[in-house]
Amino acid sequence: MRSCLPFRANLIALLLLPLTVAAQESRNGPKIGLGISTQTAGQFLAWSGLPKVGPIMGWSFEAPVTSQVSLLIEPMYITKGSLTVNSQYKTRTSITLNYLEMPILVKVSTNPDPQGLFISGGLMYGYYLGGRVKNFEYGQLVSNGTFSAEGTNRSQFSAALGLGHEIGHWMWELRGQSSLNTFQPVVRSHNVVYSVQVAWRFATQAEKEQKRLDKEAQD
Repeated sequence: MRSCLPFRANLIALLLLPLTVAAQESRNGPKIGLGISTQTAGQFLAWSGLPKVGPIMGWSFEAPVTSQVSLLIEPMYITKGSLTVNSQYKTRTSITLNYLEMPILVKVSTNPDPQGLFISGGLMYGYYLGGRVKNFEYGQLVSNGTFSAEGTNRSQFSAALGLGHEIGHWMWELRGQSSLNTFQPVVRSHNVVYSVQVAWRFATQAEKEQKRLDKEAQD
């Protein structure tokens, strides 16, 4: 009978593990960033031309799976595109593409806190809003037109890899992403973006309670 007790204890602990994981609180907060983008002829995470700089704005939700693994769900607005220069003819073309994206990434922390270094990776769905193309000659703007989104395939899937660090309420990340042609019948140019993203997350209930206890202890 006694030999069954350790087995029962381990079984109970195993059954309670999902409840323990579910009890961990999610974190969320605003996120901003700056990306440099280009367009390539189908190469994954390749680079060509000059960097096209654009803003990134969104919200970061982190849902714990284990003590060191969580899901990052980050709806955001991001600009992509390209910048090309022909020095011989003194021309420059700037293409801006506006997207709403929904990244769903797996975040793996190196510390169980979780604080410190982490890596991330996963897929994201993008919805094309529209764009603009500007042409310059000898430094002067000669044309400024918009891309119509009507009649085009607005959906775009991308893959992303990231390396970041978190401390306290702050989380920053270096992320590279490239669009995919996996679900498309024709080959389209890839949108490649390398970005620096910073998020500030609100305190969880556990952190607020710990802060209250620490303040009471000091008083």
